[in-house]
Amino acid sequence: MFGLDTLFAPVMIAALVAIVILGGIAHGAIGFGFPLISTPLVALLIDIKTAVLITVVPNIAVNVVSIVRGGNWRESIGRHWPVAMWVVLGTIVGTHFLLVAAPELLQLLLAAMICVFLLQDRIRQLDLTWIRRRPAMSGAAFGVVAGLFSGAVNVSAPPLVIYFMMLELPALALTQMLNLCFIAGKTIQAATLSLAGPGSVPLLAASLPLTALAIAALVSGIRLQKRMTPGVYSKILRATLAAFVVLLTGQAAIELAHRFAHYAR
Repeated sequence: MFGLDTLFAPVMIAALVAIVILGGIAHGAIGFGFPLISTPLVALLIDIKTAVLITVVPNIAVNVVSIVRGGNWRESIGRHWPVAMWVVLGTIVGTHFLLVAAPELLQLLLAAMICVFLLQDRIRQLDLTWIRRRPAMSGAAFGVVAGLFSGAVNVSAPPLVIYFMMLELPALALTQMLNLCFIAGKTIQAATLSLAGPGSVPLLAASLPLTALAIAALVSGIRLQKRMTPGVYSKILRATLAAFVVLLTGQAAIELAHRFAHYAR
């Protein structure tokens, strides 16, 4: 078990396995989701530093596999790689500037942006076709916004999903670009986190079995994605974005309630 059984109790190992399987299948099926599922759920059970260390290698592996699989990179990375660079720029700014803002307000802002996208068909005045007409300019805008939210509230997927859906990218190309943007942004954030402290190496080594399990679950999710029609895939992405709205709003409401309760004392 590469030391996994010496670091965690059997119940904790079972929870880690379940979380990794869930995250891997979801990531394979919709093209993203492993980082959003694995690290936060593990952080509910153990401290955040340990959660980051035990999931960092599986995260990298899942995203790399998602990028290199399927080929046809000219359609995705070859055309849209600048978006990843804009994400990096936004992440740098978000990490060093937006963290001074209240994260709850940023979460609500992101939720509102997703709602506008989901309701675009009902808002007659809203015209998002400029994204297709000016892909370079819109790619810069959405890339920076995604990076800002990544640095501030650790969520970058929704703006990127909106952008690539408006470009009508095929599922494989969308998956490759989402994961390239994630790795680019998170590499910048990871540069600020020291992994050389005491206990880091055993945790990284212990995560290797979880990495293999994550890749296996990813492959299962990819098989599910291949069976989906473009229409079904689009509906799933929209449902996922709607779930983001609920989660972001709920988290912000809880944090704001705690803050008001603290001030009321």
